[in-house]
Amino acid sequence: MNELQHQLDRIRQRRPLRDTVYQYLKESILAGRYSCGQRLMEAEIATELNISRTPVREAFRKLEQEGLVSYEPGRGIVVLFMGAQDMLEIYAIMVALEGMAARLAAENITAAEIGCLEQLQAAMETALEDNNFSAFQKAHWEFNQTIFRSTRNRHLFELFNRYHDYIVRTEIVSWRRRYKELKKEHQDLLAAIKDRDKEKAEKIMRVHVEDSRQAYLQGEKLG
Repeated sequence: MNELQHQLDRIRQRRPLRDTVYQYLKESILAGRYSCGQRLMEAEIATELNISRTPVREAFRKLEQEGLVSYEPGRGIVVLFMGAQDMLEIYAIMVALEGMAARLAAENITAAEIGCLEQLQAAMETALEDNNFSAFQKAHWEFNQTIFRSTRNRHLFELFNRYHDYIVRTEIVSWRRRYKELKKEHQDLLAAIKDRDKEKAEKIMRVHVEDSRQAYLQGEKLG
């Protein structure tokens, strides 16, 4: 199995093919595999992925709705630039979404989910100590996924998955600048959720995401 097929199989996870293609293209755009202004050819992508053109066309529509691509007369679908202002606006959305999720998690989380969060928190701390960003990012993603699942709010979970992909690429900036703070913030957040203190959990989460936003902003200024 080549690397592309392996990546598609990882993304698929029982999703409809159109959603798999959409997620693959979205990750490719955000990771820089497709550059700003690049024309995306429906037939070429379908051939590359060894699928029909229909799910590619459907993925294009969804990407256009999210502002990642645009239709230009005479050129077709082209990749749009995601600038610093776009990222700051998305961070503002994530502050609200993740704050709400922490509050609902404190109300609805199960003992099994708390146990899962404890294991993931330990994994994040080990990754930070080992200076292993890849391992930290994986555990952090699963930590957030667990919190959002525990809200028992499907629509909130879907919004999180939609917007979180945009800020994944900025996490390394926060990780490098906020090593000690990240560890304490996750410890405090988990303690508040375990205590069923929804106000405190929401406040800690909002501060956590806002601090990551400020770290990203500082990185942009220095860059």
